[in-house]
Amino acid sequence: DVRMPVMSGIELHRRIAGKNAPSVVFITAHDDARARREAMDLGAVDVLLKPLDDTLLLDAVHRAVERSKS
Repeated sequence: DVRMPVMSGIELHRRIAGKNAPSVVFITAHDDARARREAMDLGAVDVLLKPLDDTLLLDAVHRAVERSKS
């Protein structure tokens, strides 16, 4: 999530980002344009808003899997 009590999802992503980092799809209830931009700049596959749209989630997961293969 973009907002978590101890460490934001953005900060966690920043800490694990790197050559062997997993593909990340953020799921959040907070429509925060700055956080979305930062997540995408760090390499997130997507930032999805709750309540989730099943089609958007499946599309993001497929893109994450494809990205992990390369």
